[in-house]
Amino acid sequence: MLTGIAFKIASTLFFSAMLALVKYYSAYPVSELVFFRSSFALIPLVFWLLSRGDFPRALHTKNLGGHLVRSIAGVGSMSLMFAAYGFLPLADVTAIGYAGPLLIVVFSALLLHEKVTLSRWSAVMIGFAGVIVMLWEHLGRHADARASVGALCAFFAAVLVSIAMIQTRRLTKTEDTGAIVFYFQTSTTLASMLVMFAAEVWPDAAPFASAMQSQAWVTPSLEEWWPLIALGLLGGIGQIFMTQSYRYADASIIACFDYTSMIWALIIGLLFFAEAPRDVALVGAGIIAFGGLLAIYTERAARKR
Repeated sequence: MLTGIAFKIASTLFFSAMLALVKYYSAYPVSELVFFRSSFALIPLVFWLLSRGDFPRALHTKNLGGHLVRSIAGVGSMSLMFAAYGFLPLADVTAIGYAGPLLIVVFSALLLHEKVTLSRWSAVMIGFAGVIVMLWEHLGRHADARASVGALCAFFAAVLVSIAMIQTRRLTKTEDTGAIVFYFQTSTTLASMLVMFAAEVWPDAAPFASAMQSQAWVTPSLEEWWPLIALGLLGGIGQIFMTQSYRYADASIIACFDYTSMIWALIIGLLFFAEAPRDVALVGAGIIAFGGLLAIYTERAARKR
């Protein structure tokens, strides 16, 4: 069990480092950041599958349509989350992103028809109270416009993440983990390339010309190639560590350690971006974490019964 916990904590550290690079290079188009994140993440994934003797066997699939649904939700969530880091502090985006696990409970009941107890619904409502605290600060009457855009991007990214995770849960019944990750990363790479190509040829007189053309490829300077490549490698390694964590411990235990990402976000934000944590952000994150942990606890208690 301790091995699984160690893998999970390590994965949150790698993901946090990756997101710090996303924030630092947020002047680049979101489509380009998604491209680096997805394409170079394939390198550690393929090496991992080779080390297991599962390449290319693990890539066999019986459900391309299911992978497509998961990939559409995944590329949308990644794009919105990357955009949010250009507007908000690391800790704020991380905290709002915690709405994802709470929404999984809601969508599990609505889409998968899973039975959700009253105590678990109560835990979810507590978590959403923290989300409202976070959103209210950025969407209130006196909120900054950029912060409002960032908060909305982070929230809708969390919505799409929950849908992607629900679809992943469906895929795990028939698909290998390597296939799920591979087809997602490949689809995201192709989608980002398609957006960048469309941005290059988008006519000036066409609708949304400014928004589309802003997603055209920007050639990095020589010294910025390596950090952008590292962005993808960190994400790929984090994905492998996260996957491995579920081999050594129950999902309900591993889920408790999702919240260590807030620690990394606070440390990285303070050291590298001079983002001192604000009281409202800490209170909101605390409420969300409490609600999430309570939901996990009630789920484990229900399983034991």
